[in-house]
Amino acid sequence: MNVGKENSRIVKPTYEGTPPPNTAYVYLSVFDKVTYNTHMAVIYAYNPPTPPNVALELGLQKALSVFRELAGRLGKNDKGDHVILLSDEGVRFVEASADSTLEQAMPFKPSTSLLNLHPSLKGVAELLQVQLTRFTCGSMVVGFTSHHVVADGHSMSNFLVAWGQACRGLEISPIPSHDRAIFLPRDPSSFEFEHEGIEFMSETLRKEYPIVDDINDIVVHKVHFTLEFLGKLKAKASSMNGGNKPYSTFESLGSSMESHNQSSFTQQLGDHPCENLS
Repeated sequence: MNVGKENSRIVKPTYEGTPPPNTAYVYLSVFDKVTYNTHMAVIYAYNPPTPPNVALELGLQKALSVFRELAGRLGKNDKGDHVILLSDEGVRFVEASADSTLEQAMPFKPSTSLLNLHPSLKGVAELLQVQLTRFTCGSMVVGFTSHHVVADGHSMSNFLVAWGQACRGLEISPIPSHDRAIFLPRDPSSFEFEHEGIEFMSETLRKEYPIVDDINDIVVHKVHFTLEFLGKLKAKASSMNGGNKPYSTFESLGSSMESHNQSSFTQQLGDHPCENLS
């Protein structure tokens, strides 16, 4: 699979009415300051029909007007505090194409070729990057990177939903909370467990007392769920939801993975749930 990047540009938020000042900033919370100071990458694949790039770009501009932090930059205020500058400098928007069908490229396996499906993670000033890769069959892969200091997985999921809503001309919901002051420390301070010197170890201590991870303790499993198993799982989960909207396959599988182990799946559904387990 060869991927050619055809266009790369900055996309900025668009506002209805007078734009807000681009000199404001948001303080980092205590959790922002200790999380991973890096970009995280995720890719999503879609079969046709897919909306044109221009529609996705317009929707992105509207979503960024609500999620302003993603269009800003990391920096410092006049007091030297680390903050998110609401500068509206924009996000990186890349258009690309692949020389194969999506079916030929799937299933995606850990490979350096996957790095071509999203923008680079190194030396990036933008807090959000998006790459739209079109395949010869009309399918599309959306690859994006976001800075972990600005948003976690749940926040980025909300942003992706908002982006989709904006593309459809719908009202964005839920509206994100921009108040990071809700994570202020308790006064007087109180803690139940010893954190200092462990996960909040200074760089000096890390060099003196390096943490040695035994890679032999890491176990990776690859699981392929059959369509029959997923259908039964989705039907069972949705039957427990009363007359509400049926659960999606993703919701059914995710919830079940949290609450039950694999053996209980087998006991409940009566069939072995997976193939190609390695």
